Amino acid sequence: MSTSVLMDLDARLDSEDARAVLSAVWDVFTVATEVADAVTFEEGSDELQAMSAAQQCMGGRDLLPVPQDGMPVEVPALGRGAADLGPYVRLLEHAQQALARLVLSADRIGEGAERSLSEATRMASNAAVALAAVRER
Repeated sequence: MSTSVLMDLDARLDSEDARAVLSAVWDVFTVATEVADAVTFEEGSDELQAMSAAQQCMGGRDLLPVPQDGMPVEVPALGRGAADLGPYVRLLEHAQQALARLVLSADRIGEGAERSLSEATRMASNAAVALAAVRER
């Protein structure tokens, strides 16, 4: 993934517009799922951690509203080192922070939003931890 795409996702997570943040988090979960799927069966990867990361991302995304606009973000081939997963781990951590911010104003988003956002926050955190552990060994 190009640096500009990562920077764009990162910037969208800091938006003041809740819909833009939710859309960005949706994209982060989607990208991280694809990355986790791509490394699941690589030699030297911890496939259980990769599958856990993917499941957490899919579960978190399922808690969010489907974005009404935007284009899918494409994930290019990854390198084989642990450092290549770092940007995606950081995006998940940033998504967790953005969701935690939205929890504070969940009453303005809609009924039931606080519970869904809290759960998605937890899933983003768990996904980041799992994805970081995929190539530790």
